[in-house]
Amino acid sequence: MTRAAKVALLTVLLVSSGSIAPQAADEIKSGKWQFTTRMQLPGSAQPPAGGNPPMTLTACIDSANPIPAESQCKLEQMDRHGSVVTWTMTCNSPRGAIRSAGSARYAGDTMEATLTARVPGPNGQPVDSPGSITGRYLAPCDAK
Repeated sequence: MTRAAKVALLTVLLVSSGSIAPQAADEIKSGKWQFTTRMQLPGSAQPPAGGNPPMTLTACIDSANPIPAESQCKLEQMDRHGSVVTWTMTCNSPRGAIRSAGSARYAGDTMEATLTARVPGPNGQPVDSPGSITGRYLAPCDAK
């Protein structure tokens, strides 16, 4: 997977995982969150937690703007039931569209998610890549 495709995939994963971060069961905890994504790249026999370097992003989340703006991605569906968020999203990459679907569970200052990203394969056929995301609340966002 090219670096540009990895960056686009990280953007997909982090935008979707960082979109809702409840403080209590139905609240969004405003502040700076750090998300770490581990993916099993196409053609790799290793599990999502092994072998491939993790990708990390820090993003500010608040109740008025729960999804970080990203021009190359489109959130197609998001459902939230208490502390569980499910989503589908598509991002553009130089190799083509990357589609992801996943489910995240927030608990206070932490988040865990699983997802599957459908990425363009080397022969043009899409390949499913499983992954996991962990998130942790860091602090209030910096003053502007």
